[in-house]
Amino acid sequence: MFLLALLALLAPVQAAELEPYVMGQVWTTLYDQDQSAQADSAGYGDPEDDPGFKLRRARLGMIRAPELGASPGERVGFSIILGMSSGADPIVAINPGELGLIDAHMSFAATENLTLSTGLVKVPWGRENQFSSLQLPFQERSIQSNHMVSLREVGATAVWNGPKGIRLSGGAFNGNGSLVGDTDPLLLFAGRAEWATKAQHRRALRTFGSVASPVVGIAVDVAYNNQSATDELVLGGDVIVRVQGLALMAEGHWSQITPLGGVEAPGVLSTTTRFGAYAQAGYSLGERWEPVVRWEVWDEDTARVDNGDLMHVYAGVTAHLLEDSLRVGGGYVLRSERGGSSVPNDTARLWVQYSY
Repeated sequence: MFLLALLALLAPVQAAELEPYVMGQVWTTLYDQDQSAQADSAGYGDPEDDPGFKLRRARLGMIRAPELGASPGERVGFSIILGMSSGADPIVAINPGELGLIDAHMSFAATENLTLSTGLVKVPWGRENQFSSLQLPFQERSIQSNHMVSLREVGATAVWNGPKGIRLSGGAFNGNGSLVGDTDPLLLFAGRAEWATKAQHRRALRTFGSVASPVVGIAVDVAYNNQSATDELVLGGDVIVRVQGLALMAEGHWSQITPLGGVEAPGVLSTTTRFGAYAQAGYSLGERWEPVVRWEVWDEDTARVDNGDLMHVYAGVTAHLLEDSLRVGGGYVLRSERGGSSVPNDTARLWVQYSY
């Protein structure tokens, strides 16, 4: 019914209303610690890049934002973006290096405060996951953001902008990464409640730049992924504070995975609790430099002490050039195992981002 309503209201779109989206990210690994030059085991948050170059992300597409207007067609927006990702975490990498759909959805401004969307969309969960890849200081998300809830899924969402900076969003999704139909009869549900000073939600989804007045964003969220072999409940929250050039951000999530009886083998043999969190601090020096430090922890199973208990520290600086269409930076990733055996796996890298 929703798609039929959108098609009935769709009017011809003027080419001038379309916004091109072009982005590329290139990584240069200067140094990477290896336990074995031929066969290092895959680990959380470690792409195991050897010294050299790789294309981290590439994006190309068109975007049109929905607007309230005299013409019903002005209420309709869409996004179609193609691209590839090389993957910074081999445990969650899907078809690394292959060209495919990154985003493909249609949205409709039902009222001044309510927007409905369907297609391949972002799941309303986690502040870092709501950040555009363009705005990530290290061009990479934390382990908890990559592992607890999918970044994008096929489904439907609703976003309501309420009074006094309140925003509520929620939706239902396939929950298993399938673009061509759900592979089981069950769904992923996610919801997010957030507040931002003076409704500055856009400024609460970036860290670079100086703000004239303080920006504070606070959110809580929940996700429930009911699959044929397991179900998972995820709870958490996040906060961002921006004062002049200072940007502070923190986020934490807890999840519980429960195996279910059935034909399919579950990914866990008993009820498993996971936890992940990070804290990040950065400062914009003028209109060019942005040094940032991020500390994060991840525990894949809180009942066990093993190499799934991690602590990472990222430190780096980025130069924002050509009105921020070009970013060039470098940094160091310190990876340590809080349990199990220590593994030499630190990395020093450079990065370049170009966008239009």
